[in-house]
Amino acid sequence: MKWIVVQTAFLGDVVLTLPLCVAIKQFDPEADVVFVTTPAASGVVERCSSVDKVVVFDKRARHRRSSARKVLAQNLHADDAIVLVPHKSFRTLMLVRDMRARRVVTYADAWTRWIADVKVPYPARLHDAQRHLALLTPMSNTAHEVMAMLPIPLTSEHDRAQAKYHVPPGSNPLVVIAPGSVWPTKQWPMASFRELAMRLAQRDCRVVIVGDASVRGQVPESAQCRDASGQTTLPEAAAIIAQANVVVSNDSAPVHLASMCQVPTVAIFGPTIPEFGFGPLGPNGRVVQRTDLACRPCSAHGATACPIGTHACMTHLSVDAVEAVINDLLHAHDENRHAQSTTSIIPSTPTPTAFPTHGAGRPASTQEGQG
Repeated sequence: MKWIVVQTAFLGDVVLTLPLCVAIKQFDPEADVVFVTTPAASGVVERCSSVDKVVVFDKRARHRRSSARKVLAQNLHADDAIVLVPHKSFRTLMLVRDMRARRVVTYADAWTRWIADVKVPYPARLHDAQRHLALLTPMSNTAHEVMAMLPIPLTSEHDRAQAKYHVPPGSNPLVVIAPGSVWPTKQWPMASFRELAMRLAQRDCRVVIVGDASVRGQVPESAQCRDASGQTTLPEAAAIIAQANVVVSNDSAPVHLASMCQVPTVAIFGPTIPEFGFGPLGPNGRVVQRTDLACRPCSAHGATACPIGTHACMTHLSVDAVEAVINDLLHAHDENRHAQSTTSIIPSTPTPTAFPTHGAGRPASTQEGQG
């Protein structure tokens, strides 16, 4: 049976869909899994052993016109396939409609519901990776648990070989810092990341900065601190993350790359909250956030500017707070950085009656991910 997964959202959303591919293979070992995704995410998806073929949907350029989109859809030969659609966008609806698939499964609140054979209630209270597994239940009649799908290796031997050039030699703890984000309001101040990196390097931790070219040069390099931003492919950056003792990131794709590899992660949240379902996944994830601000959350994805002009959710998060959580993870897992605890962190969220909702004032400035 051919299974086609259509996920063309941001990189982090794509990464969180990969456990669904693992679950498909567990349910149907002979499955031919085709993953339709963006040009940016294709390199990482190709490294997932549960994906047999990656098809690039260049929705903003090469396939922007309806004629090109229809040719792509026809070439997927989906007439005898089961199509799973976790992405809710209108553009995805248009692509899936042109596929003329035998069976389409999507969420009941997605645009694609208008052409779907099976509409699954959107399980908003679950982590996003767990939510996607719900799309498989109409066929398998089995409750799939996302933690059983992890870890998912997302690198090749070549990626790992290239990653070595960017990692300081030695056996001291390796901390990977990812200071970038698509949305400016989701970025902890660069000055704070810079201070954190310098503190860690002074303690003889090995530090690597990952990200795109916009991050390049923002953190001074030293014998203990390397700046790999803008110098690696995405799979090579994933290979650096996979060998880390701790990853520190804004609420962005590196959190999810680390989660797939079950690497201890410190996720810094500002305008968004982990209860939306995008926090670190697993027993070694931690969240640093302000929980005493009535204005949080202010958006689903972040924004270009703070709606009230303070950006207090990020600027008032101290370096001391983030460093303390890193220390906790490093000390807790000195012997085994992938040690398992008895509780998995799968953040949940109540279904909002209106958006945005506002969090109640709670005194703590740091907390672990919600379980």
